[in-house]
Amino acid sequence: MRIVAVVHSPPGSGGHTTMSRVAGQLRAAGHAVTVVPAPHDAAELATTADRYGAELLVGSHAYLSGRLFQDVRVPSVIMFGGTDLNEFAYDPEALAVMTRAVRRAAGLVAFTPDFLDQGRRLWPEAADRMRLIPQSVTGEPDLSYSLRAELGIGDDGVLLLLPAGLRPVKDPLLLIDEVQRWHREDPRVHLVVTGMEYDEMFTGIVRRRCARGPGVRYAGLLSRPRLHAAMLEATAVLNTSQSECMPNAVLEAMWLGTPVIARDVPGNTCLVRHDDTGLLFTDPAGFREQAGRLLTEPRLRTRLGVQARAYAWEAHAPQLEQDAYDELVRAVVTAPVTGVSQYAG
Repeated sequence: MRIVAVVHSPPGSGGHTTMSRVAGQLRAAGHAVTVVPAPHDAAELATTADRYGAELLVGSHAYLSGRLFQDVRVPSVIMFGGTDLNEFAYDPEALAVMTRAVRRAAGLVAFTPDFLDQGRRLWPEAADRMRLIPQSVTGEPDLSYSLRAELGIGDDGVLLLLPAGLRPVKDPLLLIDEVQRWHREDPRVHLVVTGMEYDEMFTGIVRRRCARGPGVRYAGLLSRPRLHAAMLEATAVLNTSQSECMPNAVLEAMWLGTPVIARDVPGNTCLVRHDDTGLLFTDPAGFREQAGRLLTEPRLRTRLGVQARAYAWEAHAPQLEQDAYDELVRAVVTAPVTGVSQYAG
């Protein structure tokens, strides 16, 4: 099957990682997949679809992809992104766009049970076309790289690694003051933020806050192999997001066997079961309490890493995801395209 997959995020972002992985899974299943940056409008997408002889469009957002797909007469599969149901669903104009896209989509994918339930509540008429397909995970650490060595954090140092795009929804500022206070009490403790820069103003705020006191640094964007190497040598990998949808970085840390300390929000708790596959917190004080346990209970760190790794390898194996997407696209390509389309594709 000839598929055009539309990606809305730049390389290095979670959205780009997800779409690249799904495209790779479909190729492994025997489909011809072309990944393209999001076109400016539906007419451009129709031209692109025609150029590649697309039999199916795949998009990573009900809003961003949906506003393009709704006017192209090619069957579509849409994956619900975190911003779709956590943010855009509460904006009437965005919700209207998503509703039109959902109604004409041949297939819809939710990564988590919470998102599947929310999608079915919003669009009950499309419930039978919604499927739960959890994300898969693999790791590719560059073992020649050491973030500790690069930043001068010794083996006895506490490396708290926060992989997060510099966006308000990821809340990379949440723990800075707490960790800086902790570092003054215990100089071994370090928080390192790494991730893509989006908005120049917000990036400037993060950089200034990281530089304002001791123990906190922004390390820029690491390549995926380097990020995975940094995860391996981290004391813990953190997630501070205000809202999430099965974050890649959390899954990757679990797959590598590094303990995760995550904010207690639904998109994290579908992966992190407190005191089982990781630790959860609700505020900076709660974070410090949970992180402190890793320093005073060495067996806890080992147990969490082992259990998280076993869960990630079993429940998020690549073959499971590949089989699910292969079955989905083969089923939906024969479904009729509903709604009014301006462009024939």
